[in-house]
Amino acid sequence: MMKTVTVMVERLYKHPRYKKYMRARKKYAAHDEENVCNPGDMVRLKHSRPLSRTKRWVVSEIVRKERIFDSDAVNAAVKERVRAEKLMRAEAERGFAAGGEVGTP
Repeated sequence: MMKTVTVMVERLYKHPRYKKYMRARKKYAAHDEENVCNPGDMVRLKHSRPLSRTKRWVVSEIVRKERIFDSDAVNAAVKERVRAEKLMRAEAERGFAAGGEVGTP
């Protein structure tokens, strides 16, 4: 669904019988005209006329942007680190075996 974001609103309330604070979550479908919202962004909603069966809210502003990671760069860095660790382990095993043979009479 283009131009639609799902916003999760979380609130705390005190349970009437058990007097324990409970966490309630609710999801709202909101209209994002410029399609600029990303996962994790904190947004402010404004009520509007019904835009579809479930959309009755419009994103009025983005309060805080979430950091965006370049997944390709992160995956490449992780693969490089794993490869380097494998090489270090292989060198350590060869060095350990060679060191054990040299030290025995």
